[in-house]
Amino acid sequence: MSSLTNTGIDAIEKSVLEITPCPICKSPDMSVLHTFEPFKVVSCRNCRLIYLNPRLKESDMMKAYQANEYFSDSGNSGYQYVDYTSQEESMRLTFRRFLAELKKHDIASGRLLELGCGYGYFLDEAKHFFSYLAGTELSQEAGDYARKISGADIYIGDLSSLPNELCGFNLIVTINVIEHIYNPAEFILSLKKRLKEGGRIIIATPDIGSIWYKIMQRRWSSFKIPEHVVYYSKSTLTSLLLRTGFHNIMGIPFHHAFPLGLITSKLGIHFNGAICRKPVWLPWTMTAISAQAK
Repeated sequence: MSSLTNTGIDAIEKSVLEITPCPICKSPDMSVLHTFEPFKVVSCRNCRLIYLNPRLKESDMMKAYQANEYFSDSGNSGYQYVDYTSQEESMRLTFRRFLAELKKHDIASGRLLELGCGYGYFLDEAKHFFSYLAGTELSQEAGDYARKISGADIYIGDLSSLPNELCGFNLIVTINVIEHIYNPAEFILSLKKRLKEGGRIIIATPDIGSIWYKIMQRRWSSFKIPEHVVYYSKSTLTSLLLRTGFHNIMGIPFHHAFPLGLITSKLGIHFNGAICRKPVWLPWTMTAISAQAK
């Protein structure tokens, strides 16, 4: 979970904002669901995708991602994760359970690429299943750490940082990444080129079709503004994969654990001590879809 401070929102100038049509179907026809001035969460009347409009220009958002402060609570940018490393225990539990699901579906072997690997906790847990590991990460500090703990080949930058010859992956995984992507179809097609014939991608993202959004509405914790620019449900994520030429689409259970202190902070309750890091499982927070390249 990440957090945007009020200071960060207030500091945003309109000159760094842009109006966009639907990121998937390109329709300009939309309805407003929620307002977080100067941003709005809207729903496409054509394909029902929910997205941010206006949004921060991608070049300005990239500057925040590349800063080391993005993964800590020590920065002043307003876009940082809340002490990412304090979530390590919960993340590792989450990834172990997810990898067990992948093994059940017989897709936890061969060559693995993770986009946006952060500090490498997933890659480190995955090294017992895959013969080769690679990852990308925008933050130099996070990428260096990921390389150290996982032994994976880590490339600093976005997908374009990968050498052209680095392909033939059995599985490409993105976890909490697609909601940050400004051009999702282009992104998915770029991933597709890196897969071997019959290879799979798995996309895991916060689920706006979940009961949590239905209950919390504009207080839904995955409205990470302005970092998250698209909000997916199982149906809209499936539609994106179909549009980009994937088939054999199936859901993969993605059970997520969070530190107790992080959960209570979202409720306005703050306390200190080791109990803050105690992992708590929250059901139905994520949707994860696996799809096979044609």
